[in-house]
Amino acid sequence: MNLRYEFARLGTDYFLGRFSDQYKKNQRLPPPRYVIWDCSRRCNLHCSHCGATKEVYERELTTEQITTVVDELAALKVAMFAVTGGEPLLRKDLLDVLSCAAAGGLQTGLATNGFFIDDAMAKCIKAAKVSSIQVSLDGLERTHNAIRGNAASFARAVNAVKLLVEQRIPSVSIATTVTPQNIHELESLRGLVRDLGVKGWRLTVVMPIGRAGDAGLSLNPGQLVSLFEFVRASRAIGVKAYVGENLTFLGDWEKRIRNAPLICPVGFTACCIGVDGHIRGCPEQPDVSENREGSVLNKTFSEIWQRGFGKYRQRIVLETDENCSACKSKQYCYGGCWVMRQGDLHCIHHLIPATQGEVC
Repeated sequence: MNLRYEFARLGTDYFLGRFSDQYKKNQRLPPPRYVIWDCSRRCNLHCSHCGATKEVYERELTTEQITTVVDELAALKVAMFAVTGGEPLLRKDLLDVLSCAAAGGLQTGLATNGFFIDDAMAKCIKAAKVSSIQVSLDGLERTHNAIRGNAASFARAVNAVKLLVEQRIPSVSIATTVTPQNIHELESLRGLVRDLGVKGWRLTVVMPIGRAGDAGLSLNPGQLVSLFEFVRASRAIGVKAYVGENLTFLGDWEKRIRNAPLICPVGFTACCIGVDGHIRGCPEQPDVSENREGSVLNKTFSEIWQRGFGKYRQRIVLETDENCSACKSKQYCYGGCWVMRQGDLHCIHHLIPATQGEVC
């Protein structure tokens, strides 16, 4: 028995139960624990698995507009303000915004391809009091560069990690999107990750959106099991590898490689501020009308958080999806990741048929 997992599950169940009671009684809800800012869709690379390619924006939030929202998040006692893109460092005001967030008491995070992080930038990031940085690394040099479409991207990413670790950023981690193109390199890549001395290694599967939607980059059942086995073996030798959040429930693998349950946090503990101010569930969701809950240019963040996100908070998929409503695991995964659902990739029992009917 995984006791750490069981205790963590008690805490998750308590939070969800209390949140649902407050929601049903139309009481004021607690603020999200973390808010992600999808700050720009501009990027210097051209990744084969990129999900952030379809929306085109006439404008981005100005510095004043986003710092006004950041001030409100600080007043609400949101714990974490994280930034993603595109490539966030293409915004010249990014570190000013992150400094503003840190000054307001927020922990801050940044997801980057690392290309623009030289020694001077690493020092600026440190000065901005950024709490957590995730750098993408999708294979060994030849593979990473092919995936990213740039012959210098691997060297730049590795150097960025080294510089950030040198600056003693509190948490430096690596993110790898695992596909049939690079899964055979994970063991070799693990050696590099270990040598770099990062805090964690996030291994995620492709989302069925953007450029990846029709690229055939999803893992087959055997490859998915191999990924889980690799994570378990890595953790056994002290490498803090973990499966990303778009696979929320892992069936009979759940407690083998996780020490806490992972549910889709949209509308409960997290949400995303979009490029032009529209709020949606997470940065991976397409920024289209059906995913939008309101705009920070028209309403306060608090108004949108308190009154939006109904379909997530009501767990409607547990009723409208016949497979979910009849599934023995539904109170463990709650319907899975909403983005993966777009490609029918949200259910572990479908991804690995041998787990059908099994409960963690």
